[in-house]
Amino acid sequence: MEKNIKKPFVVMPSAENGIKKATIELSGNLTLDEIPEIKLLMMQSLDKYQLFHVTLQDIENIDLGVVQLLSSFRWTVERKSKSVTFSLSIPDEHRILLEHAGFVELLNNNK
Repeated sequence: MEKNIKKPFVVMPSAENGIKKATIELSGNLTLDEIPEIKLLMMQSLDKYQLFHVTLQDIENIDLGVVQLLSSFRWTVERKSKSVTFSLSIPDEHRILLEHAGFVELLNNNK
């Protein structure tokens, strides 16, 4: 019997009051090597959904390139008059990295 392995990057579609919503879950290693896969996942979802919720949990490593990708995704979603929120469950050292790199808006996203 094979062990059920959780995928590190998942899009879970749903509907809320007739509006298509996507929850994008990112976990594990979020490094430069994973950027193409994460970007493809986000771009494929961009025109399919109106509301986005991006969650980061169980993060082992995160590079600033991935943080920049998340910031760019937020900007792109908002330019298309759509909505995005972020939930980050990350270790303190990663939170400090984001704060010092100027990405406090991802940490304090209340949209």
